[in-house]
Amino acid sequence: MMFVFLIVLMIPLLATALYGQMFARDVLSRNAVERSLSQLTLQAESIISSLRQAQGDAVYLSSLRSLSNLNQETDQEETERWRMETARDFLVFLSSRPMYRALRYLDETGMEVVAAQSDGRTASIVETLHNRSNTDYFHYTIQILPGGVYVSSFGYDDTGVEKAPLLTYAMRTNDGGVVVIDLHAGWLLRNLPASSETDQWAIMDQNQDYLVYPDSFDPGQVAEDLSFMLTSESGTYETADTVYVYTTIHPTVNLPDYAWVMYRITPKSVLYAELTQFYVAAGGFALVGIIVAVALAYFMSHRLTKPLAQLEEMATAFGRDGILPELPEKLPHDEIGSLTRTFCDMAHELERQRRQEHRLIEQLINAQEEERKLIAYDLHDGLIQQMVGARLYLTNCRESCPTDAFNVQNGIQRGCDALTEAIVEGRRIIEGLRPAVLDDLGLIAAIEEVANTHAQLAGWELHMQLQPLPNEPEKSVSVTLFRILQEALNNALKHAHARTMNIHLHNGTGIGIRIHDDGDGFDPAAITNEGRGLGMKTMQERATLLGGICEIVSRPGQGTLINVWVPETVSQRGVRTPNVTWVFE
Repeated sequence: MMFVFLIVLMIPLLATALYGQMFARDVLSRNAVERSLSQLTLQAESIISSLRQAQGDAVYLSSLRSLSNLNQETDQEETERWRMETARDFLVFLSSRPMYRALRYLDETGMEVVAAQSDGRTASIVETLHNRSNTDYFHYTIQILPGGVYVSSFGYDDTGVEKAPLLTYAMRTNDGGVVVIDLHAGWLLRNLPASSETDQWAIMDQNQDYLVYPDSFDPGQVAEDLSFMLTSESGTYETADTVYVYTTIHPTVNLPDYAWVMYRITPKSVLYAELTQFYVAAGGFALVGIIVAVALAYFMSHRLTKPLAQLEEMATAFGRDGILPELPEKLPHDEIGSLTRTFCDMAHELERQRRQEHRLIEQLINAQEEERKLIAYDLHDGLIQQMVGARLYLTNCRESCPTDAFNVQNGIQRGCDALTEAIVEGRRIIEGLRPAVLDDLGLIAAIEEVANTHAQLAGWELHMQLQPLPNEPEKSVSVTLFRILQEALNNALKHAHARTMNIHLHNGTGIGIRIHDDGDGFDPAAITNEGRGLGMKTMQERATLLGGICEIVSRPGQGTLINVWVPETVSQRGVRTPNVTWVFE
């Protein structure tokens, strides 16, 4: 059945293809060439019309009464008056012709007598006149009969108001002078389509010197195909992969032998695009059935897979960002819908347990801090006071000794000094157990104090970069970061023998601390295998308890780097940690 269907489908397609091969190609290709030639002819007529207008304007300017009086006047004052009158007439005329960039009248020696210039918006009289006898247009125009016209090639004139592409029209007047019009080439070619990679326009003269061609065009590549264009007024020419259409432009009727050839090059693949579209359309009918089947399959699969995609999106958002899922408004009453409901219930239960765990963590950290506070109070009110009393008794005893009992006095003094050191160490331990600055001034101040204290004890060169926090973090977060930093500094003080210590704090998606020293360093794996490194383990467990990370990177002889990251609040536990590349310096 499928085979019969394919045969029925292929018969009209094959018949259409044969018909197109036999008839459509000739018709469509002929229409395409004629349409291209017609467009080229219209562009040529537009250019010829503009040139005719310029020639008519030159005739008009040469017949101005003021110019005629100027040439006939012999008195110097009257000559100057008529020169200014002619300049004003030129100025008025130039103001009404924005396509002209300059009007000039030259005497038989090539010296400018009157000149006006324009930038396309504002026209003005030229006060400083120049000698144009060395220009090509004067050289050719002065040799022709009165009324004769010379048309230059396209070029640039940068002596006027602006540098612009120009075409110069020069006409010999009856009195022997020359009227010159500088025509803006951009206005002359204003309707010429912009050339592209698939369609190029160009203009050349009868000597195959190019007047206009696109920037990406290489005249040398088509030089062999151009000789035929000079044999007729217009026509077409085809090569293996391109089609030329051309027509002839005569800039002035006074010089019938002087002509431009305007041509257009179009690849056959572009020119005969309609034929290609015809073939594509014919083939498209054959694919309609397949497209419909694919569309139906896609529609059905979309209805089946959309609930699964929603479930996957909810699971990813919950697992990665901790976003609590909500049941979709339209949920199918099938196995997928049941699975989605179960997942949402499970996610809400996990969220409830997470919040409960949050409360337990806060209680645990608070209990630890309260225990430290009680120990600090006991040390301060008990042991420290007793040592202070013992030092006082020893001091009194030393003062009661006979003056000649030097050995006894020295021994008692050493005991007093030892008690003093013990009292100082005890107070340092009390401050470490519960730093008051953490409660009074916040995390940043506590970090600065503990870092400066350890730096003074160890003789470090301390560098700190602490980014301000927009809000003071939760108590459990502040205490955890402070304890980790305190443990890291204690370890460096005891073992590192470092010269410099760098501490950086930054915030973004959480709070991070980076601690780096240039001390002796160590092998973390060896420390762990030997059963040591309780302080490192405690630091990592503190960060993990809040859902953060604490990574310690060290090498013997190359210092130690500790990177810590924790969420801003304990409720953010489970939120994906940032992708951090740990750099060992």
